[in-house]
Amino acid sequence: MEEKIWHLTDDFEKLPARNVLKNILRDDRKNYDRAESELGEDIKLLDDAIVLYVESLQAAYRLINEWKGNNSNRAAIAMLTSTLNYVLLARHGILLGYYPEVRDLLRSCYERIPRCYLFFYSKKFANRFLSGKKIKQYVVDEELSRLEKDPDKRKVLFEGLRQYYGFMSDVAHPNLKSFEARYGEKDLGERVGLQCVFGGLMSTRRGHVTIIRILQTVLSALRILGIIIHDESGGWDKEYQQISRRCDEMVDNL
Repeated sequence: MEEKIWHLTDDFEKLPARNVLKNILRDDRKNYDRAESELGEDIKLLDDAIVLYVESLQAAYRLINEWKGNNSNRAAIAMLTSTLNYVLLARHGILLGYYPEVRDLLRSCYERIPRCYLFFYSKKFANRFLSGKKIKQYVVDEELSRLEKDPDKRKVLFEGLRQYYGFMSDVAHPNLKSFEARYGEKDLGERVGLQCVFGGLMSTRRGHVTIIRILQTVLSALRILGIIIHDESGGWDKEYQQISRRCDEMVDNL
């Protein structure tokens, strides 16, 4: 799969600042148009997942009078709504070529999705959230792992949650590793800051991989929505499984 960056302006030092901005925005628009063309199948699958997400929230809000007095449901729905906004921004971000920055958005999604699950099962933590108190990610992971009754599985679950959050944080915190996506891995500590790498950095492979990551995030949120908004007809689960299966096929083909 092609790694070549589609549009990249390298005249930062030569032009007036206003022209630099104009060129960055022009190239970003070109990235967006080309991404819609070259990555159309990937984007359609992502949009199918987002549509199912929106339909699920619509179903929830049509029943708002039944759950608005339930703090667990209200806090969980708040997290899911917030996650959707991050997903929509991530969708724009990847089509513009802001792959490194989209990773930060996905970390924010990840922080919200387990909180949604925790609030749905724990009125105590839902009330803490609604009262304005902070809940650290460590506490969220710890409490979620306690839902597993088997002590051995509980330990593995907790360690897995902490490990994955650490992975997400490694590329989101402003440490050296977070610059790899724009500078590359080779001699990063010696080169970082010596080049001005602005704007979108889009290629077929970057777009394909990141769309899959956004799609996986949406599917994670949908799993919780499927619990909250139970569809007895089976239609919701069938559609979810179809999207999930196609996502798995995309991962296998990487």
